[in-house]
Amino acid sequence: MTDNAFEGARLFGLPHSYYTVIARSYLRMNQFGVSEVSSRHPDFAEKIYPQIKRGIIPVLELPDGTVIQDSLDIIEAGEALSPQFLALPEDAAMKSLAYLFFLYGSQALLKAAMHYRWTFYPDQKEFLDHAFGLDRDDPSSAKVMDKMRSYLPILGVTEQSIPHIEASFVELLKKLDAHFSVYPFILGNAPTLADYGMLGPLFAHLGRDPVPEAIMKREAPNVYRWTERMNAGAYDVPDYIQEAPDVSSQNIPETLHALIEFIGRDYSDEVSDRFDFIRQWLLENNPDDGEPVSAKPSQRAIGVTEVRYGDGQVQVAVQPYMLYIQRRLQASVNDASDESKSLVTDMLNQHSLGILLDPQLPCTVGRKHNIEIWEKV
Repeated sequence: MTDNAFEGARLFGLPHSYYTVIARSYLRMNQFGVSEVSSRHPDFAEKIYPQIKRGIIPVLELPDGTVIQDSLDIIEAGEALSPQFLALPEDAAMKSLAYLFFLYGSQALLKAAMHYRWTFYPDQKEFLDHAFGLDRDDPSSAKVMDKMRSYLPILGVTEQSIPHIEASFVELLKKLDAHFSVYPFILGNAPTLADYGMLGPLFAHLGRDPVPEAIMKREAPNVYRWTERMNAGAYDVPDYIQEAPDVSSQNIPETLHALIEFIGRDYSDEVSDRFDFIRQWLLENNPDDGEPVSAKPSQRAIGVTEVRYGDGQVQVAVQPYMLYIQRRLQASVNDASDESKSLVTDMLNQHSLGILLDPQLPCTVGRKHNIEIWEKV
């Protein structure tokens, strides 16, 4: 693609969409000249859906008709177009950490995002009904929202897990707030994939829906300001009088170490249990190389399993898509210099996240024609 290949493209999505926010922020930040279109626009049903075969957003439609579905795919396509701010840092260690934060934000924070949206639906009904384009006087609207709320248990949101979800959310806010008091972005002075992955939940749900937004403003004003910065469509850092120190493999601040320690404590058991389920599923089903992950494009999960979370266990639907991100983290470390590889490996092992560098699975996940497929390792 040429450097202006995104000029005049259309991003189909919604303002409150977890994954639309990721792609939208990247495209805005780099001023690619992309217009934003609601996925409720007739063109989505008439032109986009027949190509991707499922009602999923975001989708970027290029001027030549090519469509790119998936936030990560959109960002990776943009990286080839000489963006103003590289999502993937040139520093090998920072690139690996960018993938770590993207994985955590785009996958692990789903429980908090969905809990605060749907458990508190009665407290923010007007806002959410408006976001979903529902008519308050239409009886069928209640059925739509009840269906959305019914998914909570399969996402790991239960009466037993909610206290940990809420405590974990506040702890994350506090650690991010301390970091953003010095640094405008997660990996220093420029936005990266780390920021985009974390922004999905922390803005679309947790920094926009009234109940969690109030918590964020009260507990972590620097985080709320970061959500504004990430949506500004420009380099919006006037509140930092002095430029923050560089963040690199030679200079990883304590606030960043604290965030990685938190991710390990919050996510390592769960991600290990998810890998165990996928491993067993692959042994039992032995999919062919290139075979779609699921029988239907609309079906993204391959089953349900119990995972460790907090002091207990929850049932969750397992989506192999997580491997699509994990493989990039693993490859970035494998391709790094010995010094950077040792730094990242030691850091992840220290926080029980070493399994992300080798989940010991016979397959990983790729994508072909905007659909997830199994790929033999």
